[in-house]
Amino acid sequence: MKKIMILGVLLASLGAVGCQGAYTSIRQIDGTRYQVTRSKQGFFKTTGTLLDCQARGDAMTCTEVSDL
Repeated sequence: MKKIMILGVLLASLGAVGCQGAYTSIRQIDGTRYQVTRSKQGFFKTTGTLLDCQARGDAMTCTEVSDL
């Protein structure tokens, strides 16, 4: 019974971590336009996304260009 509880806690902690994501590169195209790359690490693979972002005041509006 103790082993089952330990296994349950271990699986729950792995699920709580989820998929990690990170912005790996930000490149300025012109005064208010940026290209941003984001990588996401899942359980079995890592994927990347290229975003085209427009700065408006204190916020950035991004659209997905492609999945890498």
